[in-house]
Amino acid sequence: MNPGAHGISPEVAEAAMTWWVELQSDPVTDDMRAACRRWRSARPEHEQAWQIIASAHGRLHASGLPPTLAHAALSTARATVSRRKAIKTLAVLVFAGSAAWALQRQDATTQLLADHRTGTGERRDIVLADGTRVTLDTDTALDVRFDDHERRLHLRAGRIHIDTAPDGGLRRPFFVDTAHGSAQALGTRFTVRQNADASHIAVFEGSVALTPSRQESPALVLGAGEQAYLRAQGASQPGPVDERDAAWRQGMLIVTAMRLDDFVDELGRYRPGWLLCDPQIAALRVSGSFPLADTDRALDALANTLPVTVVRRTRYWAALRPRAA
Repeated sequence: MNPGAHGISPEVAEAAMTWWVELQSDPVTDDMRAACRRWRSARPEHEQAWQIIASAHGRLHASGLPPTLAHAALSTARATVSRRKAIKTLAVLVFAGSAAWALQRQDATTQLLADHRTGTGERRDIVLADGTRVTLDTDTALDVRFDDHERRLHLRAGRIHIDTAPDGGLRRPFFVDTAHGSAQALGTRFTVRQNADASHIAVFEGSVALTPSRQESPALVLGAGEQAYLRAQGASQPGPVDERDAAWRQGMLIVTAMRLDDFVDELGRYRPGWLLCDPQIAALRVSGSFPLADTDRALDALANTLPVTVVRRTRYWAALRPRAA
């Protein structure tokens, strides 16, 4: 997210919007109000972001998302776009202007209309018409397009694991399209994850041919046990698959010596709301197995093994801070 002309960082913009949405809830406790005041007074940028939101009510009403409706849209259990994405959308509207808002709204709408989708923290298994089994990770949107000539999936967002079926002798090729190119399964079991700058493909059985969206780049064939990043300009050199990368299918996050800020980013994908990491502790290393279905338990485990403390302001806002001496 671009902070726009206001000069507010994306992290502060989204945190301020999270506080604003949370204070639209009913009831709002005195503790919540006090916690918000502490956050606003912690840094001048926090208060500046808050004042920008406070002065932007007219724009929110004009967008069709008045405060009460915004909170309802973010907190409803039926929402198919994650709470975090909805908060980012509102933050873009306030901090980055109408053009960025239009792009964010278009992105959210296309994900909402996907054939298959999961919310934050949800994982789901589906079986396609040809018998192919697909597991959708948290916050994933997927389209399925089968015809007489080919089988094609379009991964709009998130991560999927595919176990392709033989297709009953029809011999239709099987493709997974992302924003960066296409992965053709050659009788295989593999994972595709779409990130902002590249798509990550890991092959566990068979092989997969990667073709970047700019066709002048040659295809790269990955064999079993290999992984690579696919960008529009080409694919990275293959590397060995880390079997722990597939642990999400069993509801676990398994890491070895991962930077704490990277760990927080990954865990935050399974947690509604906002999860922050203080820059002072970002370089700490994390190792262990953590349950994705209980992110609070995972955070408490960090506090028991690292010199950090978990600060929780609301159900949707938590931060890791250095532990006081």
